[in-house]
Amino acid sequence: MGDDAELMRRVARGDTGAFRCLVENHQKGIYNFFLRSTGRIEDAEDLTQQLFINLFRAAHRYRPTASFKTYIYKIAANMAVSFARMRKRKTAVSLDEMKEGGYEPAYRAGEVDPVAFVEEKELEEAYVRALVRLPQDWRTAIELKVGRGFSYKEIAEVMGKSVSAVESIIFRARERLADELKRFRGEDEG
Repeated sequence: MGDDAELMRRVARGDTGAFRCLVENHQKGIYNFFLRSTGRIEDAEDLTQQLFINLFRAAHRYRPTASFKTYIYKIAANMAVSFARMRKRKTAVSLDEMKEGGYEPAYRAGEVDPVAFVEEKELEEAYVRALVRLPQDWRTAIELKVGRGFSYKEIAEVMGKSVSAVESIIFRARERLADELKRFRGEDEG
């Protein structure tokens, strides 16, 4: 399919086929990022569509100073922050509803054991609910690290923060998530 930076250069020259390749390469990851960030299918769909519209319109301004992955997720992170500021209420959705929108969980339960399958599904739903309750920058950092596999350096570039600040954010987010999931599992907090 070609290098993303080269695809962007072609998009800037009006190559819609190159743009289609970029969308195919990144749409699923961007959509899942927005879905975990907003907790709502409709919002994730709208934000994903808007991101790619913005990307197409601004293709002529793209300069490959960082990896394209960092570039596109920086746009997504900024959009998620702006969206969170506009939206006052937080709404979590069930995992089934998220799957209907195309979300794929970070892990899959073994379908051999139905009890384990249900427990894993409930844990994933609890994780998503806990994730939506995190502050937006924590959500962004944890989703980029856990959900997208970004390095701390890449996350720092996306978020415009130092690597040590990102490490701290992710540490605090993981602590909060672990605490939330401990309560979900019924473990003692003492």
